[in-house]
Amino acid sequence: MRTFILATLVIAGTFVGIQSCTKSTDDQPSANSSFDRKAMLTNLSSNIIIPAYTAFQTTTVTLDGAVTAFNAGPDLAKLTALQAAFQAAYKQWQATSAFGFGPADQANLRVNINTYPADITQINSNISAGTYDSNLLSNLAAKGLPALDYLLFGIGADNNAILQQYTSDSKAGNRKTYLATLSAEMKNQATTVLNAWNSGYTTTFLNATGTDVGSSTGQLINQLVYDYEILKNYEIGIPAGVQSMGTPFPQKVQAYYAKLSVQLALLHIQTLQSIYLGKSAQGDGPGLDDYLTQANAKASNGSSLNDVIKNQFATAIAKLQGLSDPLSDTIKTNQASVTATYTELQKLTVLLKTDMTSSLGILITYGDNDGD
Repeated sequence: MRTFILATLVIAGTFVGIQSCTKSTDDQPSANSSFDRKAMLTNLSSNIIIPAYTAFQTTTVTLDGAVTAFNAGPDLAKLTALQAAFQAAYKQWQATSAFGFGPADQANLRVNINTYPADITQINSNISAGTYDSNLLSNLAAKGLPALDYLLFGIGADNNAILQQYTSDSKAGNRKTYLATLSAEMKNQATTVLNAWNSGYTTTFLNATGTDVGSSTGQLINQLVYDYEILKNYEIGIPAGVQSMGTPFPQKVQAYYAKLSVQLALLHIQTLQSIYLGKSAQGDGPGLDDYLTQANAKASNGSSLNDVIKNQFATAIAKLQGLSDPLSDTIKTNQASVTATYTELQKLTVLLKTDMTSSLGILITYGDNDGD
């Protein structure tokens, strides 16, 4: 994911205006202008987006508190509590990362929080030097959740060995300082983005009701598809070897050391499904499914595009549920099952990125080399 993130930074969060390859839409109805997009945006912001950012900010506060407690007197109980707080934060990030527009885009939240695989050499260099500059590109993969994954699960064979790195090791003091710096950064970044949503950006989001490049619907759909491609390619495809002629890279899975890769991927796709459906703890509200239905959007076989997308979400989720953690081990022992999962994820990419966007008149404005 590191190369991908660096490419993202080059464009500095701006959209490059590249349309994805799409089939002819001469026989497709245009998006129904009578659909109440503001009602959809209201549902998504009030019931999904802001609750997600609120929950993520809460988990980062809890994580930072657990780091403080651990650093004050490292022991096995505090390490276990800290590991649990980290896992909760990572899981909540999967329910938050799709909203990478607006304040999150301005803060480069995604690249700061979850650039992986972690750069172990850079992390250890920073610890040895006792210095760390979060603004350096060289530190992109030496901070955020992937770095904490390594520092809490990857620096020893078991928790006793990990604890020793924070107590009797010669770099224990520097390591604790680095741990505290990273957790505080995450908390501050999450708080900044949440505060922006709560202090004016929500109004901006709700008032941009068109379908042009700068509209909220346009940004929402672009980020939904973009985040889905992160799931498909970086959480599943690249580790499984689908982009390297079958040569797998199991060490490139997300949360490699905590061994949460499949759990995180499932949470990720289930969140994207909820965004599409407009479903939240508050119930089933207006979503992209309703938008497509009102537009009478059809799949290539003439059936309801919404039905086809919903069915493919279900198929892809079922495939992910059939995988086991640690995903890195599954890739080694049953690579075919992981590549089969990727195949089903790819089918949904085409439906979302090509069929849905053309039916709704949304321009895909981020660049990629995914080949679809």
